[in-house]
Amino acid sequence: MKRFVILGLPRSGTTYLMSLLNAHPDVICAGEQFNPYAVIDTKEDDSHAAVLGRDKDPVGHMNRFFETAAAKGAASGGFKFMIGHNLQVLQHLAADPDLSIIYVWRENKLAQVSSLIKAFQSKKWAQTKADAHIQRKIVATPRQISHRWHEYATFDHLIALWLAGLPNPKATYEYCDLFQSGFEAAICDFLGVKHRRGMKSRLVKQGCNAIEDRFEDPRPIRYYFNQVGLGRWLETEI
Repeated sequence: MKRFVILGLPRSGTTYLMSLLNAHPDVICAGEQFNPYAVIDTKEDDSHAAVLGRDKDPVGHMNRFFETAAAKGAASGGFKFMIGHNLQVLQHLAADPDLSIIYVWRENKLAQVSSLIKAFQSKKWAQTKADAHIQRKIVATPRQISHRWHEYATFDHLIALWLAGLPNPKATYEYCDLFQSGFEAAICDFLGVKHRRGMKSRLVKQGCNAIEDRFEDPRPIRYYFNQVGLGRWLETEI
């Protein structure tokens, strides 16, 4: 079985990619196996036994996950790993050159951080049905956004440098790449499985494409990002 890890920051498209891959019958892609609060597979297990058992032997937990996926007959199996989840696992990725890494990042940090703030405020991290939440406006200040934007941009920069030095099979996709024609075939090829036409994620987008329109009061956001030369982030992302 081809083993893989989807690596990225929150709101970069990792959950969308996970749900897309799970639409393929030969792929098993789990959620955040190393989330600090729960082991996330098809369901969340936030029990003390599950979290402590994983944290006592994180690499062993990862290996058992892959063994289980292989036993289920998957041609390719993997899980989501958010930056900051577990250092031992991150170090093990670099020591296992046969493990494939898919890195997803998002160039429009205003879109990424606004999505993060909305998820924190609503506690809705993903959904499969459209509702009033999608149109709900975000309350945020430029300084709140600037804090997260620079933090995430720094992580992206450092991870890109780290990845460049690894011998692992790896693929890097910017958020918008996930929605381009031909992406499904490309990711299937990377994972060594036959492309299945009709692969589709069940998720619905939780915000409008025009980033400026996501905010309850866009005026200070518009002023700040135009002043710092990033007015393009206010426009439509996809």
